[in-house]
Amino acid sequence: MPLVRQTYNACGPASITQVLAYFGLKMNMADVSRRTRPTETSYMSAEAIVRFAPEVGMEARLFANGSLPVVKSAIKSGLPIIALQSHITDAGKVIPHWRVVVGYNDPTGQVYLMDPLLGYVSMGYADFARVWADQRGQFAVLYPPQLAATVRKVVG
Repeated sequence: MPLVRQTYNACGPASITQVLAYFGLKMNMADVSRRTRPTETSYMSAEAIVRFAPEVGMEARLFANGSLPVVKSAIKSGLPIIALQSHITDAGKVIPHWRVVVGYNDPTGQVYLMDPLLGYVSMGYADFARVWADQRGQFAVLYPPQLAATVRKVVG
């Protein structure tokens, strides 16, 4: 999966672009952004992922109250998670931020993220859970239709 760097407030479209590339769909982040955000500088809603998915032959589902076991099961099944978490700016402001969860390491207690703002990031399990809980554990799964049964089995 390639890392896609975001433009202003475009962490959602960048995360979607990363997941599309993982599944072999090459799209320009600017095109995804135009189709998922009301304006060039606004945030993307979670529902925009679900509305956008069929436009490119994909499906998407939204979830809340995500947990580390769900993340692990999804990753084992080849499903990246687009998690909505808190990002704390240098000024101490807390903002919602989309990032893609791509792996984990139980021996070191780390989750691996492709963060459109920060790049490749590893985060301890406790910190990951904390910044996710700030956003009610919201996440999306974006996937090809042939993986619908896998999503239902693994995520619910």
